[in-house]
Parts: sequence; structure tokens; C-alpha cells
Amino acid sequence: MKLLNARILLSMLFPGILFSIESAASIGGQDTTYIRKFTDQPHITFEFARRNQEIKLINPLNQNQTVNYEPNTRVNFITSIDYRWLSLSFGLFSYGAAESKKKGNTDQFNLKFSFNGKRIWNTNYIQAYQGYFQNNPLVSNPNWNPQTEIYPQRPDIFNFTFFSNIAYCFRPDRFSYRAALWQLDRQEKSAGSFITGLSYRFNLIDSDSSITMIPLSLYNDFQPDNRAVSVRQSTFTFHGGYIHTFVAKKSWFCTLYFLPGIAFESGFYRPDDLRVRNFKSATTLATEFRIILGYNGLKWFGGISGHSISYSGNRQADLWVDSNFGWVRLFGGYRFNRVDRSKGPKLIRFIGL
Repeated sequence: MKLLNARILLSMLFPGILFSIESAASIGGQDTTYIRKFTDQPHITFEFARRNQEIKLINPLNQNQTVNYEPNTRVNFITSIDYRWLSLSFGLFSYGAAESKKKGNTDQFNLKFSFNGKRIWNTNYIQAYQGYFQNNPLVSNPNWNPQTEIYPQRPDIFNFTFFSNIAYCFRPDRFSYRAALWQLDRQEKSAGSFITGLSYRFNLIDSDSSITMIPLSLYNDFQPDNRAVSVRQSTFTFHGGYIHTFVAKKSWFCTLYFLPGIAFESGFYRPDDLRVRNFKSATTLATEFRIILGYNGLKWFGGISGHSISYSGNRQADLWVDSNFGWVRLFGGYRFNRVDRSKGPKLIRFIGL
């Protein structure tokens, strides 16, 4: 019910269409020996994407006692249409989750919207999952047999995450983030740039108030204040790192993106007595990594990418909660001929299309 309500609310706010805006003023000033622009050419992209998350509940008294929960997510098939500053993305359908009998079912909602500028970019994710399974059952049951037994399932666990970042590129004249991630430009010579930025994450984990998220067999190993029923975390992170695209024969590319950060976390949690415990604000670590391998021709483009974000929980709290987010994307697309904008309606030209 919680996920259904979130789905309805988000569908009202964002009616299934994602917008990415690139101002016309930010398009110029790039070295054409390094970057080829396809500003006036419409793009269509099809992709298979799977998102995942891992929640780690760590016993401060014994760090080897870590309970890991994971949703059994589906693979989504998505199409995107990009032209100048406008980007529209539609989720067409999804494939069933793997091993649903062993890992249970997860109801999921994902949404992404972004601003992809030449020097500054912003990415936003909203995701909600209902239904998790414990992916390390041997911790709570040493006799667990993966051949004959199902994973411990928790259909009551609900997670909602909002993530937003803003990044600044120091060398936009030679390096194009638009080429690396979306293939809206083409990086024709190897180049990279240092980047810096800020991000914010809101993470809510909730479960049945009559059942903690700690397995019954480990109940006595965790102190009463460690037996979480729900957790809310707010994290501000200052990032600094480097991104580089290696290019072969102008079309084949490999992009590596590493962005560590210092995070400041606050929030609260409720153990099984349901009384709120506030986290002490603390400094933690966050890491973002991305790799993209692909081909970016004059007409066709495609490839595969992996993206991960990891957060270490507050080590000054009575409960340690780490989170890992991961995305895998297989994509392919086509770039249409250049549009003669001088022949378009004045209103369309006025708004930059």
C-alpha cells in the first residue's frame, strides 16, 4: 500500500515523461578536434536497464554479523527521444524478476530526470521498492542449503530513495559528459577532466512494526537499540574526482568515472520498542563509480554501462546501516539527419527547438 501511494503521487507529479534541458548558450566554446556536436540531430535510444540496491545492517558489537537485504528487481525496457534541449524517456515494459520463487517478488518504481549541460550537469533519481530477500542467509542460518531452500524473504520491507547531484566540469572545451553518458556529442580524441560537486540523498527504510529487520536467530546477538524496525537517513556529500574517456578511431570509447566524497549524515531510526532514536550527525564516506564501453558513430551508437554509488553508515550511532546502489544499462540508438531549423515555426525556434 505504501508503494502504491508513492507510485500514484509520483505519477501525478511526473507523468511518465522525463525532461533534460541544455541551454543554447552552453553549447559553444568546445574544441572541435576533440568534440563533435550533434545538436540539431534528433536521437532515438533503446535500452535494457536493471537497477538494484543492497541494505546492510551491521552489528556494532560484531561487524561479521551483517544482515544484507536486496530487492528482486526486474529488467526495464526503455526508449528515449533526444533533440537539442529536450529529452523524453518512456518505460515500455519490464521483464520478470529472476528466481522469483527463491527470492520473492519486489514491487518497484524508478524515475530519473536530469539537466545535461556542457560545464554543469544535474542528475536526479527516485526509486521505491517493496519486498526484499536476505542475500546472505548463512549469517543467520549456517545450515542453509542454497540447492533446496529459498532465501529468507521480507515482503514487508519498504525502501524509498531520492538522490540528486550537481557536478562541475573543469575542462568542457576538450571533454564532453554528454558524449560519455548520452552520446549526444561524440568524443573524437581521448580527454578527461577533474570534476567537483554536491549531492543529497534521502533514504527511508521501513518494515512491519511488529517484526524487526534482524532475523530471529540473531535477535539476542544485537542489543535492543540495534534491532531496527525503520531507518531514515539524510546525507549531504561533497565530491571531488576525475572522469576520462579513452577513444579509438574516433568512434570506439571507454569512459571511467570515479567520484569519492565526504558525506555528512543525520536522521533517526526506531528499534523494536518503536521509540525514535536520533542519529548523531557524523562524517562518513561515499563513493561513485561508472564505466561505459561503447561505439559512437555518425549515425549508430550503442554500448554497455555500469554505475554504482556506495554510502557508509554513521559509525557513531547504535545502528550501522550501509547502502549500495547499482545500475546496469545495455543501450543502442540512431541519430537522424540534421534538422533545418530555419524552416520551422517561429514559436518552435523561439523556445530553442
